[in-house]
Amino acid sequence: MFLHVLADTLGSVGVIISTLLIQYFDWNIADPLCSMFIGVMIFLSVIPLLTDTANVLLLRLPQEMQTEVAQALQKVSDI
Repeated sequence: MFLHVLADTLGSVGVIISTLLIQYFDWNIADPLCSMFIGVMIFLSVIPLLTDTANVLLLRLPQEMQTEVAQALQKVSDI
């Protein structure tokens, strides 16, 4: 959640900076650069969400639970 809010904030700051650069220095390249920056920030903030969602949909166990489940299965098979 924090990374998503940070990406939104940096995107807004990027828009403000690109607007100032275009207005005062006539650097029209600032707008596409800002758009690419915002796109990269959104993509980076979505990667953890996609991996977590994929793990849930694939019914994978979290890493911290895998050893516990393996030990429990071993105890059951020993009986």
